[in-house]
Amino acid sequence: MAVAKLEIPFLDFSEEALTGLEVKSERWRELCHQVREACETHGVFFLMTHDKIHGSLREEMFGAMKALFDLPEETKNKHVNPKPYRSYIGKCPVVPFHESFGVDDAPTLDASQAFTTLMWPEGNPSF
Repeated sequence: MAVAKLEIPFLDFSEEALTGLEVKSERWRELCHQVREACETHGVFFLMTHDKIHGSLREEMFGAMKALFDLPEETKNKHVNPKPYRSYIGKCPVVPFHESFGVDDAPTLDASQAFTTLMWPEGNPSF
């Protein structure tokens, strides 16, 4: 029996690759297409940055993600959105180790603060 080889896509987000990239340009559309295709086809991709992201920032980001996913199920289930795959998804018997959040407009201050307040009503300024 042949075993299929899984190849996770590598996407280049290095400074060199993104230099001169303009929103809605052809290069921008192609990069968006690559991200979407990787997510839809594989559910994951490697993000190459050529170590431009400092190790302490990476550690801080993973610490914040751990804090988020370590919250009680009851808290995580408060994040509800009528759009598909935008709510909290987790603890599924078919895929028991998968958890995800879809946060619309996450890069905007208002959206990120609203999400943070929902998850940590008592506050979490480091998130």
